[in-house]
Amino acid sequence: MKLLGHPVHPLFIHFPTALLPMDLVLSVLYHATGDQSFYHAGFYCLAGGVLAGLPAILSGLIELITMPKGNKHAITLALYHGCMNGTILLLFAIICYKAWKIFPEIYLASTNGIFVKAFLVIALFAGNYMGGKLIYKHHIGINLKQSLHGEMET
Repeated sequence: MKLLGHPVHPLFIHFPTALLPMDLVLSVLYHATGDQSFYHAGFYCLAGGVLAGLPAILSGLIELITMPKGNKHAITLALYHGCMNGTILLLFAIICYKAWKIFPEIYLASTNGIFVKAFLVIALFAGNYMGGKLIYKHHIGINLKQSLHGEMET
């Protein structure tokens, strides 16, 4: 899926990739200081990351459907990438929904909650690494052309 000749999925993934780890950082700051403004800012990052993740998932699904069927390794990697990041976003969405239901009260800001969020953020980075391999190794979503020096360019 392209917009003005540029792949759309990589455009959307930056927001959840930035906002969800920022929720973790702000949760740690709240846990360390007790300042509720850190918790509230983290909640907004969490909500923004989950909402921004929806078009990322949709555009990624469209990319998956339009992938060349001959590259089985890339399709397998794309399925792992999509299932992993989709599950992670679903878990963050559940946390966000539960926090939203009692907002501005505090939800999941304990040490256990921080460990859960840290695990999800590490898993998100691993899933994003798989997505990077799809672009840089398998050239999914980009067109390569031969340069004058015989090297491939994007």
